Amino acid sequence: MIKREVGSVVDSLRKSELTVNLPIKHGDLSLSLEVTNTIFSIMPFKGQHHKIASRLKEKFNIDLPSPNLRTFKGEASIYWVGLDQWFVVNSGSVDLFHLISDDAATTDQSDGWIKMSLIDTQNKDVLARLCPVQPIVETVVRTKLAGMMSIIFFTENGAELFVMRSMIESAVNEIEIAIKSVAAQKGVNE
Repeated sequence: MIKREVGSVVDSLRKSELTVNLPIKHGDLSLSLEVTNTIFSIMPFKGQHHKIASRLKEKFNIDLPSPNLRTFKGEASIYWVGLDQWFVVNSGSVDLFHLISDDAATTDQSDGWIKMSLIDTQNKDVLARLCPVQPIVETVVRTKLAGMMSIIFFTENGAELFVMRSMIESAVNEIEIAIKSVAAQKGVNE
């Protein structure tokens, strides 16, 4: 079973000479790193969608979500991330490869993507400065975040952000600028 702790994610960033200072907090706005033990990308082969959905339901008791949605049970989540593509996050095991590899292209994306949590305003003012999409709570979009490819799950109080590890410094910098701008407009001087 693969288990990654916050320290190991931070250590991994440090070893690759990335300088990411998280969490960032200005008033009630914040950005923090989220622990993801595993991130697997799955893409069912032609005609195998229902078989994959059935196996995931049996193994994790989670339905394969429809486009633009996320499903979860406990720590494990499945995010729709594109046409016939999903991220299975925190499944806790590489057994996923053995479970579906005959019927889906499956890759370990754990070192390729980083998940962050953004606490934003009710109107998603920080994200409005960075994303060309209308935020709808409880939906997933694959979009650009300050020009960088990202996957965003909108929550009631902000968003869960997936950005590529290679772009993490730029993403954090852009988000911090937007957070400071919104905080300044709200009169927060931190």
